[in-house]
Amino acid sequence: MDFPRFLVAILLPVGKWASLPLQQLHWSCFVREGDPVTLECSASGKTFVNMYWYKLPMEKDASMQLVVYSVEGGKADIEKEFRNRFQSNGTRNNRLSVKIDHALLNDSGTYFCHKPFQANRDLPPAHTEPCV
Repeated sequence: MDFPRFLVAILLPVGKWASLPLQQLHWSCFVREGDPVTLECSASGKTFVNMYWYKLPMEKDASMQLVVYSVEGGKADIEKEFRNRFQSNGTRNNRLSVKIDHALLNDSGTYFCHKPFQANRDLPPAHTEPCV
């Protein structure tokens, strides 16, 4: 009997970088292996210049990996190891989404959305939307 395999994506906006509090919301996402999944992150308030998605694999002692980096209004820069199956249209209106075309078991992990603090700007709350 062949059982379906699932990957787990836990989506977290970074809660405290540069010692600045951000509103943190949590979601878990279960996806069948081979299915597509979209991870979305947005912020309200003034425009952020840069937005990032990071992945922390589930393996013990794993290191955080940069998945995608984007400048507001610009093209997304997807890291080499993710380019084959991950897509992003870049940051638009303080939103950065990443689509995984065919999710694999090794895509399992915790995904973090990060918007660095910009000096002399208001710090809006971070908001990560459930994966689709």
